[in-house]
Amino acid sequence: MAGLVALEKMVMLVLLMVVGFAAAKAKWVDGAFSQRASHLVANVFIVATILSSVVGAEPQMAGSELAMVVVSVFILFGVGGLIGWLAAKALPLSKQDRTVAWLSVFFMNNVFIGFPVVEALFGQSAVFCASLSNLPFNLLLFSIGVSRLRAGQGRGRVTFREVLSPAMIGTLLAIAIFLFQIPLPELVGDTIQTLSGATVPLSMIIVGISLSQVPMAQALRDWKAYLVSLVRLILCPIVVRLVLGLFLTGTPLGVLTVIACCPSGAMITILCLRYGLDDTFASRVNFLSTILCAVTLPVMTSLLL
Repeated sequence: MAGLVALEKMVMLVLLMVVGFAAAKAKWVDGAFSQRASHLVANVFIVATILSSVVGAEPQMAGSELAMVVVSVFILFGVGGLIGWLAAKALPLSKQDRTVAWLSVFFMNNVFIGFPVVEALFGQSAVFCASLSNLPFNLLLFSIGVSRLRAGQGRGRVTFREVLSPAMIGTLLAIAIFLFQIPLPELVGDTIQTLSGATVPLSMIIVGISLSQVPMAQALRDWKAYLVSLVRLILCPIVVRLVLGLFLTGTPLGVLTVIACCPSGAMITILCLRYGLDDTFASRVNFLSTILCAVTLPVMTSLLL
């Protein structure tokens, strides 16, 4: 049943991506629009979605479960990091592409893909649980991840501001509101709810625009990018579900399993560009894993949830 629901929701999300893809091909929008819109989504709408999960509805976990879920999201990333490192070692890749392969499995698209899918499957209140994945994502990506990408570059120092992203701040605020039951004025709550409603369509349209900029023919012929994508989409969710299933149950387990099913994070490509590295392999993995996710996510949720 979960697989059927996931399939229906993924079809809807894919259609939204097609809208963005078609708009880009029709030249109604371009990469510059996508980049600016992605900042708006990440800095405003995603934060509103995180906050709305505790403002507009009761979080689907007791206070005693919060610490367990926080530990679990770090374990989730630990599993992904280990599997990614082993997969990268096994593939015939250059030194840089090996790092990209590792990080592409390590870090998933938990925000632009994960949050909308979690909301669609489990409801708005479950986004609070999903948002906790921002804690290890930001801490690990902007420490271990960046240090590996900038190795030998002589630049790219990680700043505290980079780690403390708006999504991270939103997550910490949501935790505070949840723990201390902080009431917010109705006007503020309504504004947050309204803003959060734009997150899913805008996120998917932006992903579609981004995919339109990747040379598809070359990506579709790169077998190594396929393997990295399948490790991210199939092997990681299975191992995460087996490990977290030892001590988690119910909605938190389902939410983190969905997060584990997400494709490679677009931030790997962005960071390659930021530090003057070739982003070709990162773009191909991100493209293929995002496209394949439309098939693998319903299948994996049907098997694992």
